[in-house]
Amino acid sequence: MSEKGINTVEYEDRKNDLSNIQVLFNEFGNPAYRAIEKYNTGIGYESGIERLTQLIKEKKFTKSRFMADPVKGIEEFLHGFFKDRGGNLPKVWSEKNTVFLMTEISVPCITIEAEKEAPIRHREICSVYCRAEVKGLIQIFEDFFPGIQIQFYNVSSRRSQEGDDCVEAFKVIVP
Repeated sequence: MSEKGINTVEYEDRKNDLSNIQVLFNEFGNPAYRAIEKYNTGIGYESGIERLTQLIKEKKFTKSRFMADPVKGIEEFLHGFFKDRGGNLPKVWSEKNTVFLMTEISVPCITIEAEKEAPIRHREICSVYCRAEVKGLIQIFEDFFPGIQIQFYNVSSRRSQEGDDCVEAFKVIVP
């Protein structure tokens, strides 16, 4: 895996990551996908800790502000992460108690492009590769704010049907 996981927007790094997933799959079969999901969730968690630490140091994050509106807090956290990362900037918004992240079909997906040259051909690679990192990124809030739970689910994916946007949803349950 590349040193930064999917934080990088470099095509060659993405292609190498996918090739490494294929190597593990060839050796272990389907259990490799669960292992890759854990790995990328961990990368996201690490990125979340680093981002939260930096925001606290810059006095841009407080517990009281977050608890006043956790849904908006997670929305802003995700938006800031992708803005700072650079590359494709997904749309991030919230409705009621759910934060959505959408990469429009009109925006090139470097993972899909890399899959064209990498040996991997798996329809659900987003769940173990891309989605897992974002899941880890915001799971930190479940640990720092006991009682908050975040349910993750896929609304639509380019792999579901031709012409679909990729839309992830993060339902925030507050005690």
